[in-house]
Amino acid sequence: MIEIKNLSFSYGKKSVFDDFSTLISNNFATLLGGPNGSGKTTLLQLIGGVHKPDSGQIIINGHDISKLKTREQAELRSIAPQRRIFELAFTVEEIFAIIKAKRRAKHASDVFESLDLFDLFPLKVTELSLGQQQRVSVALALIQQAEYYLLDEPLSAQDSEYSRKLLELISRLSKETGILVISHNTGHLAQNFDESIYLS
Repeated sequence: MIEIKNLSFSYGKKSVFDDFSTLISNNFATLLGGPNGSGKTTLLQLIGGVHKPDSGQIIINGHDISKLKTREQAELRSIAPQRRIFELAFTVEEIFAIIKAKRRAKHASDVFESLDLFDLFPLKVTELSLGQQQRVSVALALIQQAEYYLLDEPLSAQDSEYSRKLLELISRLSKETGILVISHNTGHLAQNFDESIYLS
């Protein structure tokens, strides 16, 4: 479980969270929604350790992440940002090879197959379409061993076919681990998730 307790965070003088608390369940697919500017991506980045809260605690499965080393934090959660920029012309296979065998999740092949990525392995990631790059980015997060996966707008560049495939994959993986997905389209997607959190 991810426990967020009395969280406060600001960008300069702009407050994003003020004494915010919520729970995100284990072995659940959780949908995080809310209007633009409500703090969805900021909350994911706080859980992911990109930002540090001004006050409050973020506890993942009993571990206060502020007290953990970077490597220990990495084993708790894996993040797919809304837009991952691929600047170097590595092949897709070389990109995935960054994740060493000992850090790969047992469901890695399921991820590759579900998102039709095996056919992309020999291609340079810089030559892929935006939607293909997004699938590579999401897979890069999902193939790592972690107790939680944090996905920021993973469906934004996908057509209906790949949206369906990714939602089915998320449903399967959430039986073994926690998955938090950000989307602005919560009304349409809520039926595919076990629980929803809405930031106003």
